[in-house]
Amino acid sequence: MNKSNSKPAPTLLAGILYKMARHGYEAELKPDRFYIYLIIGHVRPLSPETIAILRENGFEHCFLDKVTYTDADGAIRSRSHFRRPH
Repeated sequence: MNKSNSKPAPTLLAGILYKMARHGYEAELKPDRFYIYLIIGHVRPLSPETIAILRENGFEHCFLDKVTYTDADGAIRSRSHFRRPH
């Protein structure tokens, strides 16, 4: 029997959320029946490195909201939506 070196999903998701918060992003997870959705609030466009890390962890970019919002600190942010199968 082979043991997988991959991290369990909750550990992986916690690590991603921690890294996103450290870099000033707002992040929200919304699980549903088939996917885990990750919504990222950002002031500047997401860097290619951020998108690459998310892809390595099974998240695919769905779309960028055309509507912006203002966070609690008054910064205007955009939202990017990613999803990953359960």
